[in-house]
Amino acid sequence: MLYKILILCFLTVFTLFGNEKVIINYPLTTKKIERDAYQVSVVKFLLEKANVNYEIRPSKKIYSQARAMKELKKGEELNLFWMGTSPQLEEELIPIRFPLYRGLVGHRVFIINKNDQALFNGVKTLNHLQKLKGAQGIGWSDIAILEASGLHQYVVKYENIFNMINNGGRVAYFSRSINEAYSEILLREKELTNLAVEKNITLVYPFAMFLFVSPKDKKLAKILNDSFKKAYLDGSFKKFFYNHPIIKESLDISNLDKRIRIEIPNPFLTTKTSKIDKKYWHRKFK
Repeated sequence: MLYKILILCFLTVFTLFGNEKVIINYPLTTKKIERDAYQVSVVKFLLEKANVNYEIRPSKKIYSQARAMKELKKGEELNLFWMGTSPQLEEELIPIRFPLYRGLVGHRVFIINKNDQALFNGVKTLNHLQKLKGAQGIGWSDIAILEASGLHQYVVKYENIFNMINNGGRVAYFSRSINEAYSEILLREKELTNLAVEKNITLVYPFAMFLFVSPKDKKLAKILNDSFKKAYLDGSFKKFFYNHPIIKESLDISNLDKRIRIEIPNPFLTTKTSKIDKKYWHRKFK
C-alpha cells in the first residue's frame, strides 16, 4: 500500500510539473518584429518538442543589445534572447550551445554598389580582399574578427552604411550573413537603387548565434538544451532547419557552392564553442 501511495505522489508531482507553463520574455530590438521570425520559430519548435505548455512574450519596449544583456543577467524582465556569441555573453549568461543558424551567420556575402561588380571579379584570395575597404556597424563583434585578418572596416551607424554603398566611393562592401543581405536590400530597393549582392565571393569564419538564458532561469536552460539534443538525435531539427522558408531561400539564392570561399579565423571564439561537434554546423570550419 505504501508503495502505491509513493507512486501516486510521484505521478501527481510529475503531472503538475509537466503542466506548469513555461514563460518566455524576450526583448524586441526593433519595431519590425519580422526580424526575429526565425528565432521565435526555433524557440516554439523546441518547446513543443519538449511537450511543455508555454507562452512567448515580446517586450513592450525596444532594447539595445547591450541593455538586453544587462536585463537578462538580472533576470527580472527578460529570460531569453538570441545573439551572436562572444566570450562575455558566454560567461555572464547561460548559452544554449547549439548554433541557431548552424553557423550560417558566419557565411558572409557582400552588399555592394551594383556598378562595382567588376572590382570584385578579380578577388580570389584574402590578400586581394585586404586591398578593399569594408564597413560594419558601431559596436559589432564582427569588426574585431574582420580586422584581425587585415580587412579594414569603416565603422559607422548601421543605416548609414547602406547610403554609403549606394552612393559609392568611400567603402566597397558591407559584409552580411546570407540570411540578412538579400532581405536588407529588398527593404530598401525603392529608395536605394544601386544596392546589390556581390556575385562571386563568400567570406567564411566560425561564428554562431546562440539562445542565451538568464542565469536566474536554469530550468528554462535545461528544457531548451535537452530539447535541442533530442531534436538532433531524432533528426527533426535538421529537417526543420533546411525546410524553413527563411533558411531555404537564403541557401538557394546565395548559391554558396559556386562561390569562391575565403576563410578567415575567429580568434575570439571560446574554447567550448570551437569544440562544438561538426554535426551541429552547416559545414564544419577548418
